[in-house]
Amino acid sequence: MDGQEREQDKYSDSAVNDVRIKNAEAIEQIINNILISKKELGITLYPSKGYFKSYLLEIKPKFLLIDSLMPFYGNKIISKSEFIKVGVDSGNNNIERYFLTKFKEEIINGEDINFLIFKPIEVVLIEKRIALRVSTSQSNMAFINFSHNGQNYFMPVHDLSWNGMSFNSEFKIETGYVIKHALIKLSEKSINADLKIAHSTYLSGRYRVGCMIINISDNDRDKLINFILTIERQDINSNLGLD
Repeated sequence: MDGQEREQDKYSDSAVNDVRIKNAEAIEQIINNILISKKELGITLYPSKGYFKSYLLEIKPKFLLIDSLMPFYGNKIISKSEFIKVGVDSGNNNIERYFLTKFKEEIINGEDINFLIFKPIEVVLIEKRIALRVSTSQSNMAFINFSHNGQNYFMPVHDLSWNGMSFNSEFKIETGYVIKHALIKLSEKSINADLKIAHSTYLSGRYRVGCMIINISDNDRDKLINFILTIERQDINSNLGLD
């Protein structure tokens, strides 16, 4: 491999970025993924700022039932005046996922005291990378259609995120070049976005092109988020042997 043809992967430079998810369908998928994967919850109470561990037990139409709060002693009683920050173990040190909510009521279950909390209206992702990616290269679920120098190209997407994607190309695309009105097919849905090329990295006879999404409608952003969460859920089911 010619070292001069390799460029720094600016698509994965360290940075702090936050994504605020308010779409109800996307939030429902996130909550369902938490329940299925049995992810540990980190519970911080305000204003007391006590920190505890818990698990999601059940999803109700307007509320979530969480397990007893576990510090190093029995059950913790939540004051009705306290706000609750629920952090979700993402399995990735580069991302923090959380939502804010309030206490509804205690649910007595034998000797345990479980808690009913309100469903979130917003989920926040804080990423220490420009993009947290999911792979689509094996499933052929995503494709990009765009024009470059008067030619149209249709290529499979290698991976994608809330803020960017990468694909393999037979030719190099200049760093900083903006692809206008790219059509991105996500399974049975399509979205449109403007993409800015972050790098073209030479790999095994072709280029891995990484790009950032610089212009996308709110509706198409919701479609993209829902698509990524669907892949995440499929990965969870596969890892748990539920497919």
